[in-house]
Amino acid sequence: MLPSGLITPSFPAVKSSTEEITEMAAEHCSARTTSGARRHHPFISFTLMAALVIFVCAGPAVVLAEGGTIVFHVANRCPFPVWPASAPNTGHPVLAGGGFLVPPGKSRRVAAPATWNGRFWARTGCNFTSNGGAAGAGCLTGDCEGRLACNGSVGTPPATLVEVSLHEDPTKGSSYDVSLVDGYNLPVSVVSSKSGEGRCDIAGCAKDVNAACPPELQVVATTGGGSKAKAVVVACKSACLAFGLDAFCCRGAYATPDACRGSVYSRMFKDACPAYYSYAYDTTAATATGCHAQEYVITFCPNRWGGDQQLDAGHGAAQI
Repeated sequence: MLPSGLITPSFPAVKSSTEEITEMAAEHCSARTTSGARRHHPFISFTLMAALVIFVCAGPAVVLAEGGTIVFHVANRCPFPVWPASAPNTGHPVLAGGGFLVPPGKSRRVAAPATWNGRFWARTGCNFTSNGGAAGAGCLTGDCEGRLACNGSVGTPPATLVEVSLHEDPTKGSSYDVSLVDGYNLPVSVVSSKSGEGRCDIAGCAKDVNAACPPELQVVATTGGGSKAKAVVVACKSACLAFGLDAFCCRGAYATPDACRGSVYSRMFKDACPAYYSYAYDTTAATATGCHAQEYVITFCPNRWGGDQQLDAGHGAAQI
């Protein structure tokens, strides 16, 4: 049984599209570079120079490399703007400055080394000044020190996390999952291109967690002004984040799968988003393993809830 105070889940409908991923890959490489670009000797071959140009591009248009570079198509199907962000694990480069705006119905390419490890998440309700550093700038959820470009900083929870571990060796494959261990702010799906080895997909949610979030886990913000001002649930904390208890955080005496079996709160997350990690030792979560592809689509507010995901889930989103 769920905690008291739950309200009927709902979420705005979003439109679908059938644009092909090959069309998304046909655009030319932009001049933007990532901070993880490698330096090469000036007397290199044309082939290596072309590969270098592809590697350093993390902007809105990237030409796919035949090897060594992975492209994430980060799409927004929410009926409002989102500011996706990424943070690398230690020893890996920052991608696309670590953060950018994606308006509704749009998407952006982000290039990554074939061995990149890190996380993606979406920020919502952001307000940035022109220099990104003035007091009061920031986001209602997923904020990274009030900056548009997180530059490797981890976002403030709660935020839905896409955790990625890429592997260059096709025989080993890459892995990724979606985690609510620190809480939720938006639904997200992850799909991959076939790469001749099948599809590795993680579906979105069946319900809007924010609509079902109990009061003790809610993150509430005021939207509008004057007579139109109202309180809105913009995110939902995990029990670990909200209460900090070992039993919820799978620490101390609860630091094993047998001892940490979830809670009424994690079951609320699991009911809404069956494919996601609802707590640290959630053995029913969908972890995509052994996947090897050059392209992945990360879609916030995916157009299919709970059913089979399609590779074109983010494809009606025009590139920016």
